[in-house]
Amino acid sequence: MKLFIHLGTNLEYFKLLNEGYLLSQWKKDRDIASFFMDNFPGELADTISPQYEVNFMAIREIKRKFWVDAFNKIEGIYYGSDNCEYLAAYKKDIVAAMEQFKEFNKKYPPHTVRTFTFVTPYVGNTMLGFLEESLEYLNNVKIKNPIEVVVNDLGVLRVLTQKYRNLQPIFWRVIHKLLKTPLIDTYGYEAHPAGESIKNKSEQEKLALRDEIVKRQLRFYNSAEVSLDLYRGFLKRYGVGRVALDYMEKREDLYDSKRLSGDNNSPVIPAKAGINKNVKDDVIDSVINTEWQKGVGIDVYYPWALIFTGRLCDTSAVENPSRGLYATDDICPRTCNRYDVFYKVKTSGYKMVQRGNAAYRSELNLDFLKDEFVHDENNRLVFAPFISV
Repeated sequence: MKLFIHLGTNLEYFKLLNEGYLLSQWKKDRDIASFFMDNFPGELADTISPQYEVNFMAIREIKRKFWVDAFNKIEGIYYGSDNCEYLAAYKKDIVAAMEQFKEFNKKYPPHTVRTFTFVTPYVGNTMLGFLEESLEYLNNVKIKNPIEVVVNDLGVLRVLTQKYRNLQPIFWRVIHKLLKTPLIDTYGYEAHPAGESIKNKSEQEKLALRDEIVKRQLRFYNSAEVSLDLYRGFLKRYGVGRVALDYMEKREDLYDSKRLSGDNNSPVIPAKAGINKNVKDDVIDSVINTEWQKGVGIDVYYPWALIFTGRLCDTSAVENPSRGLYATDDICPRTCNRYDVFYKVKTSGYKMVQRGNAAYRSELNLDFLKDEFVHDENNRLVFAPFISV
């Protein structure tokens, strides 16, 4: 498993990474916390955001689970937001991010050629035009490793396959579905058989039936779309060789390389909709098969698991209350660069934060990743030091 860092559209975080602050390395945690309190007062309410505490804890956990020098082996950068169209990076943002990426490579001498991955959200017609400007720029950038594009919208996938074929698409956590009910992860799960299934059954038989239902439900919640042959066939058809899973505690069966990747002979969907008709089929198949020689790669997103996303935005409503009540088509001033909303939850063990139009929960204990999964070089741990906006 390789380590990548995810930074949001706000370039201040990229600058902090290059200045050595974002990963709280080489400095004491107290000094880092003081730095943020002195330099980012707009992000603080009565108390410091839980994001900072989770950042420190997640860094310690990565070093404990993997390597003490894990952050000396960063393989690449994910840049951009995956949940809000108004956080999609404009061309000027991408140009500046590429400069920061080059600076990062100089300050952190590469042990390998690093990868730049552009993260895109789902978008409407208005923002798609701006996004295409960014994609066109990246499509013409000369760089050693192919530039990747995180896709969370089938419209963006269509644009990539039709126009920007130098970019490698990745399916991420908004478009690749994963069940995230908190009932299993925080309180445990109880089933209550009802109706004809328990008629004339003894108490012992009812308990046995309940245990069987729980076992089946747990298997269901330990699955993802990529474990389906039909879904892998769709990915292969469009040259998507990688998908993302939020990291979820107590779901060790979810991170099973055999179940997720299957074999490299997944059925291929016959239709070539969305593929540039000027390119010959044998060329398309050659490219797709090359990308799939290693099977499906998995991005494990850590430590912020996405709970929900939508068009209503409580963070933006801090300054414009109407945005918390109904969806608007006005381009947002990106209020989430200055605020987050965090909740006091009764269940201990995780933090719940809303930033932008989405809510997240922290998941820290990495012991639920299977060793076989960790040792697979085709998998990635995508670490977000803070919620990416």
